[in-house]
Amino acid sequence: MIPESSNFKTFFSGGFGIADHEPDLYIQAIEDLRGMLANDEGGHVHAFREEFAAHIRDSSFTPLPRSSQWMTDEWLRDIWYDAFGPEPAPGDAYPVPQEDWGHRRVTDYMLHAVNQTRELSSPSAPDWLEARGLTFDDIEAAVESSETRSVGFRSAPEGWLERLRDLVERGLREEQPGER
Repeated sequence: MIPESSNFKTFFSGGFGIADHEPDLYIQAIEDLRGMLANDEGGHVHAFREEFAAHIRDSSFTPLPRSSQWMTDEWLRDIWYDAFGPEPAPGDAYPVPQEDWGHRRVTDYMLHAVNQTRELSSPSAPDWLEARGLTFDDIEAAVESSETRSVGFRSAPEGWLERLRDLVERGLREEQPGER
């Protein structure tokens, strides 16, 4: 199993994992990441990105309290989309269909940074939307269609538990409670 490196923990705790509690810090972390990737002389940001992709690919990020591994993986897919763009994490066995993003699937950045007008949104929201092929109207419609402001997580697909067992046998992740 790939344990979370101190580099990963530093970046992730710097705003990526706290959207529900500190949406402004989450928005800032998402928006700062693009520049950080472009100016990553030490390679730390790219290493974070690679490890993030591995945790999605291998279901190796420890599940959140009161959550399943699948729901945690879905949450990580949302953060990946917000932070790195519309291409799924390399090796993700269950990528979210492109047409779902901003329509059936709403992310924390969409909920907290994109409002009905440019004036009420984060200054970086127009560029973020354009990079993902979305519009303000797309996000407004998606949020309005979701009465609970749910992000649209999918149910675990058939064969997913078998894949988890295989990943455990290969030493890429630790088995979690309830997976047998």
